Amino acid sequence: MAFKSIRNILNNPKALDIFREHGVDVDHPELCALQAKIYREKSNKEIQIAGGGAKYIMFDSLCLWEGKKKLSATFDKWDPNQQSNLTVARNLKGHASQLAKVMSRHPKKTVLYGPPGTGKTMLSLAMMKYLRAIGKTTMFVSSTELVSLFWKSYKYKDAQDRKEKILDAMESVDVLVIDDLGTEGGVNSDRPVQKDVQQAINQIATARYDTNSNKVLKSTIVTTNNTPDELSLIYGGKTVSRLLPHNPYYQFDFSELNDIRE
Repeated sequence: MAFKSIRNILNNPKALDIFREHGVDVDHPELCALQAKIYREKSNKEIQIAGGGAKYIMFDSLCLWEGKKKLSATFDKWDPNQQSNLTVARNLKGHASQLAKVMSRHPKKTVLYGPPGTGKTMLSLAMMKYLRAIGKTTMFVSSTELVSLFWKSYKYKDAQDRKEKILDAMESVDVLVIDDLGTEGGVNSDRPVQKDVQQAINQIATARYDTNSNKVLKSTIVTTNNTPDELSLIYGGKTVSRLLPHNPYYQFDFSELNDIRE
């Protein structure tokens, strides 16, 4: 409101002296008014960015990176030439890029499955980065780290609190990447932690899918060393049906690629 009355302020001799002391060019009213307008627009934009950015920071803080090592990838850096089966690798990259664009408009669930070291995680991160850049909130969760957090939550109150925040965020974030699903076991194990994780995954899958209208509510990207059928044995058909896509277009098969890790 103060900037809107800039002309009135410039007519006040005392105000002029104060403005001059702070380096404002009050001897050129039109230029001063223009500078005030630019400053106001810049300030409003910064406030909007700060307000909207808070949600991104919150989801970032709740990501679970394997080994506490944050990863980042882009489509440009995912290099098909590292694979001997160049055609398959190129098709997977192009397909992922196209699907990310679709997911920018419509929530989808997708799965990248195949042997370890074939680039599933990095390609999922490239999709996540693209979607974040266009305004979607994103979150990365390593299944291994999630299990570790469950173990800690049985003993420590702070871990219990963090676990609850992470599970809530996994239900509400626009784009969720669940990495290495299946490595933690599931219903076939007697260990309580694995059953608890399985139940949590089921609740998350249910929250991100509207069973009444048979519609995906939030995008979910799953990477796994297991096939969809193997995941059904681990988690149960109901959970996997809600979590993974049925349409082959949203399924990425890395089985023909090689482990490129050194």
